Amino acid sequence: MKRISILFATAALMCASCGEDIESKAKVLLDEARVASEAKDFSKARLLLDSLKNTYPKAFKARREAIKLSRDVEYGEQTRSITYYDEQLKQLTEQRDKLLADFVLEKDTRYQEEGYYMLPSQTLKNNYGLTYLRAQVSEKGDAMITSVYRGNKAIEHKSVKLSAGDIFVECNAPLHKYNSKHLGVYSERLDFRYGQDGGIMDFILSATGEVKVELSGRSKIEYILRKSDAEAVEKVLELAQVLQNIESLQAMRAEASRHIEFIERNRERFEVEEKTAE
Repeated sequence: MKRISILFATAALMCASCGEDIESKAKVLLDEARVASEAKDFSKARLLLDSLKNTYPKAFKARREAIKLSRDVEYGEQTRSITYYDEQLKQLTEQRDKLLADFVLEKDTRYQEEGYYMLPSQTLKNNYGLTYLRAQVSEKGDAMITSVYRGNKAIEHKSVKLSAGDIFVECNAPLHKYNSKHLGVYSERLDFRYGQDGGIMDFILSATGEVKVELSGRSKIEYILRKSDAEAVEKVLELAQVLQNIESLQAMRAEASRHIEFIERNRERFEVEEKTAE
């Protein structure tokens, strides 16, 4: 009986020694992760913490400290991300404002939540009675091209075809369609969103030489794309890219801010639990 007791005591000592050994080894990784975190090498810190968790699953004391440190690591990562987003947003905002100097915003707040930017040369009032292609971009960066037709008869056009030599593109799936008649003048509009425009806007960007526009419906008309309208497409797409980048960065910044708020709430709850346990 005495021998059994001695064996149990020895086993207990060995287990305790083993546990201490595991904790000491885990602490080495923990200390390395802490040094990496303080040096803002968050990727390395995260790898070390993952290694600690996987290699020493029973090092409970070290793992508890690792959980606290992992929160600090994530907080550091998100804070650094916000700093980066702010820097990028500052540059993009300056670029946007510079581009907007050439644009006008058309928006009727009575029924529009979002307005559209376009060049003055493309506004309806500066093209009264004309048939042309108008490029525009929403305040959130959605680019669109509109086929505007005006004439003394309705053609009820449903498709727009652009050609330069033997190369052509065509689109017959408008996002919006508007037809009206006023004082004997027929007006027709087809709106095509960029990316769903059959490649019309990209074709205008890449085309060299004269571009022919063909509107087809109940009847057909053709005209040559104005140089000013082609230039408008290029400027609109440039502005659209900047506006989309701003929208994307603002969304990522907001997500990072939510992460930081979550970490802070978790940290406060953890501190309360620690105090309660004491």
